[in-house]
Amino acid sequence: MSREGTVLKCVLFDLDDTLVPETRPEREALLIACGMASERYGTDANAMADTVDDAASKLWGQWSATNRYSSIAYSGWEGLWGPPDLPDDGLGNDQETISKYKRDAWTAVLAHHGISDDELRDSIIERHRVDRIKRLVPNPWAEQVLQQLSADHRLGLVTNGSPAVQRFKLARSGLTGYFSTVVASGDVGVGKPDSKPFLVALSNLGVRPEESVMIGNSWKSDVQGANALGIPSIWFNEDGLEPGGGTPATFEIASLLEIPDLIKKIGA
Repeated sequence: MSREGTVLKCVLFDLDDTLVPETRPEREALLIACGMASERYGTDANAMADTVDDAASKLWGQWSATNRYSSIAYSGWEGLWGPPDLPDDGLGNDQETISKYKRDAWTAVLAHHGISDDELRDSIIERHRVDRIKRLVPNPWAEQVLQQLSADHRLGLVTNGSPAVQRFKLARSGLTGYFSTVVASGDVGVGKPDSKPFLVALSNLGVRPEESVMIGNSWKSDVQGANALGIPSIWFNEDGLEPGGGTPATFEIASLLEIPDLIKKIGA
């Protein structure tokens, strides 16, 4: 799609592992929590942390809304520490349900390592929650970049996951105020790379695809999703990954600090 004569009006961002680190902080919080079992029973914290995904995924897959969880990319990892879902979201995790999920998941993890200790389990749940939330901090350059861009462009967030969890992350990281619209996949019933989350965000902002740009770390969800709509894409490839299949990103960056100059280039 030609951009000749088109004014760049808005910048769309992904959240997880783009503006707010996700993967490394999650592992750090898990190791701290599993270290409590190491202190009491001599288990290997790394080995225990490695079993959490399997236990959580099996249990998460038994939920009545599991097909919707998959379609919006709502992870069982987030259920281990995140807030309950909002009643109108239809995701089913009220306070009682999510608390039971956490207990059942950690009971299974401990049992895998030969431990039956409800007191320890409950302590691990709270320690993991506290340490995970403590790590909901933005990328070191995120706020600087958002401040620069917001001076001349409207900003939107397009993120996969539970609306309650994603907005909680955004609020805890202190970035909510920069965005004119926030669209979580759970708001619209399907996740990126489907076009719907992007189109809802653009509609909320009152702009066309060619008047926007999308920035995110996921080759499939962010780059391919944007490309399919004719939205210029900036692939935030901090770890130097190889691109997947599909059409190439418009630009590739290794640091968020590269974004302002690229936005000027795209806008020109």
